[in-house]
Amino acid sequence: MKYIPKKIPEGINVTSRHPLLNFAYLLGTVVAVSIFIFVVLGFVAEWLVIRVSPETETQIGDMLVQPALDKEITDDKRIQYIEELLNSLLIPGETTRLPLQVHLINNDVINAAITVGGHVLVHTALLETVKSENELALVLGHELGHFQAHDPLKSLGRSLVFLTVSSILGVGMSQSGGLPKIIPLTSELTNLNYSRIQERAADIYGFNRVVKHYGHGGHSLDFFERLAKGESKLQKVSQYFLTHPLSQDRINDLNAEAAKQGWKMEEEVTPLPQWLHCSNMKPCEQAE
Repeated sequence: MKYIPKKIPEGINVTSRHPLLNFAYLLGTVVAVSIFIFVVLGFVAEWLVIRVSPETETQIGDMLVQPALDKEITDDKRIQYIEELLNSLLIPGETTRLPLQVHLINNDVINAAITVGGHVLVHTALLETVKSENELALVLGHELGHFQAHDPLKSLGRSLVFLTVSSILGVGMSQSGGLPKIIPLTSELTNLNYSRIQERAADIYGFNRVVKHYGHGGHSLDFFERLAKGESKLQKVSQYFLTHPLSQDRINDLNAEAAKQGWKMEEEVTPLPQWLHCSNMKPCEQAE
């Protein structure tokens, strides 16, 4: 049989699609796979960090909280009051895996947070803003709910994944190895990176503990209602509070939970201790 060569058609090895389409497809695939890996690593990190020993969590928490303690107030009666109120929200038989440490921070930005290791950060501006113990109790109860659900640890795990990726890409690192920027950034992300599911669970937890402590939920939502309305007095609210889903929908959810559980919401307010916003709870003119 005689072989007769045939002419190769032009463009036989060239795709009919535009090269830019191929590039876009490849780029989209890479991005999708990267996001999937990032999400999976986040879940794995969460699973791992909540299993660290209390001793390890304490060491991590002590390191991460340091940048927030520059203006800490010590040896002040207000700290004891906050500690007692916080611990009173635990129901009988309930414990925390670590002792909670209250840090009173001299800062005019309204803020409260709980971090890895059980560090509770309360700004003096918050004490000046709340108008009843019920309001303060719900704020503290909400943060306690985060801690009991291991939310700070879970957020830390996701943050470490983010920082690992950032270090690989060389983003946010200092010339000395990145630690000066990593530690504050990790602390900040640990506070901010809560999902709406975690926020709602912390809301319900805190609200439940307030009702059990006072026998009702009356006036506990007042602070959050003022935040939702954006009163002029509350303009200096921390970014941490603003990232919480503080909306009328959230308040409505808590009112709906109260109705569902049959909790009373129209009872008398519990006043704050006199001069709570003053140094060492002395009359302000004397404290100065």
